[in-house]
Amino acid sequence: MSHTTKAGGALGGFLRRVLTRSLLLTLSGALLLLVLGQASWARGLALGGLASAVNFLLMAWLLPRVVEPGRGTPGWSLISLVLRLGLMALALALALVFPARVSVFACAAGLFLVQFTLLSDRLLGGRLVGTTSES
Repeated sequence: MSHTTKAGGALGGFLRRVLTRSLLLTLSGALLLLVLGQASWARGLALGGLASAVNFLLMAWLLPRVVEPGRGTPGWSLISLVLRLGLMALALALALVFPARVSVFACAAGLFLVQFTLLSDRLLGGRLVGTTSES
């Protein structure tokens, strides 16, 4: 295993930066929605954003087990898929069960916060998440 795949290596730093930025975006968006008097939207965004961050973390943790030669088995692929999709489905199900308390639309938007963080970083030229030279 190379140094870039260990938690303290470049990959670990990248994961930490992406998760930190997406959770800060989630928190600031939820706080703004609370200030605007939209508590159910704030809860939905927080729920979706948290699920998005955990999904990204699970993907980073399980991906080496899926693709590593000798260890990559269809079982790990299925486990990864079920866990990650189940997590997102659980977040949406909670929003659907409590629609007066948690906005389904905000939860759905929150599920894309990590992807939004990565895309906005690409559009900003690496200034948001940081370049590999910062690691």
